[in-house]
Amino acid sequence: MKIRFQMIWMLLLVCTIAGCGQSTEGEPVPDPGVDQGVVEPNEPEAVIKEARGTLTGLADPHTAEIVIDGEPTAFQLGEGMQDAIAEVEENSVLEFRYEERPIEGQDSLKQLVLIEIISSAQGSEGPEGIDSESPEDGRPAVTEIELQLEGTTEQKEAELVKAAAGYSLYVFDIFSFNPETGVLSMDVDPGYEVKITQENGDTELAQLKEEGMTRLSKYGTVEEQDSDSIDKASLFLKVREEATGNSYEYIVKDVEGTWFIYEVSIPQGEPTEGFKPHAYASLNTIELDR
Repeated sequence: MKIRFQMIWMLLLVCTIAGCGQSTEGEPVPDPGVDQGVVEPNEPEAVIKEARGTLTGLADPHTAEIVIDGEPTAFQLGEGMQDAIAEVEENSVLEFRYEERPIEGQDSLKQLVLIEIISSAQGSEGPEGIDSESPEDGRPAVTEIELQLEGTTEQKEAELVKAAAGYSLYVFDIFSFNPETGVLSMDVDPGYEVKITQENGDTELAQLKEEGMTRLSKYGTVEEQDSDSIDKASLFLKVREEATGNSYEYIVKDVEGTWFIYEVSIPQGEPTEGFKPHAYASLNTIELDR
């Protein structure tokens, strides 16, 4: 009897232990796709801004380059903007909206996304918002200019464009002109260019000459020349770099009491013969906005 009682007691003990080790198979298992109470950090919100600049073109099918205050800036094209930007001519002045999106881990960098073009116009607008092709400017939108090409006199058509700095000039179709930077460059080779800047009319010509000599002397021996290529030029400095054969010029001209400075880069190559007469003819058409 005693033995039987011990066996029953041991059996109960084994059952109790087995019950404690039962699987939780019947209990609900959390769905891995369901939020288990982990709090995700809030993403910084994008900031919408407005700006004005000059469209220079597309860096790739999804990126537009716009020059703002002289600085080329890349903008990703937002939804629907590929078709919108395709309708805008290069070197047009845009008013637009864009999103400034933070980049994770890069506090100082932002992704800029173009989301809306408010307005666009070919060339820069003057102080009263008159488009470069407006007849109120007093200059026709398109004109013919006489120039010498390989010993012959030709008449070629050029289009009036305005610069943000408050002047206008006629540009031939072989050139591009950036209204924000004042750079006139040849389409076939942008290395052929003229950078146009201005100085207050009170600045002494001797000071400008010293500046020009300093800029050009790094290429070689600078020569001062008389020039009939630029009408009434006050100063014409030129240097030829022996190592490359490239030429550089520094030209100063008084336009209605303002000094205009033309820094000309002329690489050695076939386009040289066409570049110089076209560039000089365009520079001779510069006038201040009225």
